[in-house]
Amino acid sequence: MRDFELEKILQSTIDNGNSVWVIGDIHGYNETFDALIKKLSITDQDIILCLGDLIDKGPGSLEVLKKVSGSSQIFSIRGNHEEMMRLSVSPKHGRMMKSWLKYGGLITLESFSKDETNQIEEARKWLSFIENLPTEIVLDKYRIVHAGYDDSEPLDDQNNQQKMWGRTIFQIEKSLDNNRQIIVGHTPVQTLNRLGKQDIWKSEIKLVDNRPSVLGIDTGVFLEEKSCPRLTALNLTDGKIISQERLENYFFDSLAIN
Repeated sequence: MRDFELEKILQSTIDNGNSVWVIGDIHGYNETFDALIKKLSITDQDIILCLGDLIDKGPGSLEVLKKVSGSSQIFSIRGNHEEMMRLSVSPKHGRMMKSWLKYGGLITLESFSKDETNQIEEARKWLSFIENLPTEIVLDKYRIVHAGYDDSEPLDDQNNQQKMWGRTIFQIEKSLDNNRQIIVGHTPVQTLNRLGKQDIWKSEIKLVDNRPSVLGIDTGVFLEEKSCPRLTALNLTDGKIISQERLENYFFDSLAIN
């Protein structure tokens, strides 16, 4: 699912020399998100694109949703946590509720309402917003997707399950798009090999213009302190990277990284 109008806006912003900042998984850490935005010093012509997983695990999911949905300069693609919420609270679904609550959905419901009897009703108010989020963005020099792609079939034939949940992108030993750099979140870079605590993940496979074929910019904002939890932004226009250490005194106490 693509948003062609949004892709035109993003490409035009880059072509005009203005900034398009791509931000990794926020996971409800609204205070940290605010601080990172301030660091970016965006102008009226700049745009922020979030990689999905706006919600779950952190204490401010509702505030993050309000910020993104209410801004003319902040957009997002859909992550697997938005998808879990959709498949949990939609009257047509409901089949993922147990998994969603385990992987951070409970604190999201609590951000919607302290009254447990109203939480699902409040969550359903966000279904239209979630369902209209694209699952990938394709630009002249970039493919932007929450989780990644698989190398078993053409990129344009891959389904939303692969785009929102897969992790094989980090093991693929060839370029999937020789002209476009793939930018992903979903997998905290702290869980990948060959990385220092302050790094993003860069594929050793190169494109024709010598850029790494894949960048991973989920820097584990929900992890425990020893993992250097932070939120990271990448500027598509000039390649600059800016990070903000987590400000909230809260981490998601779970071994799961979904």
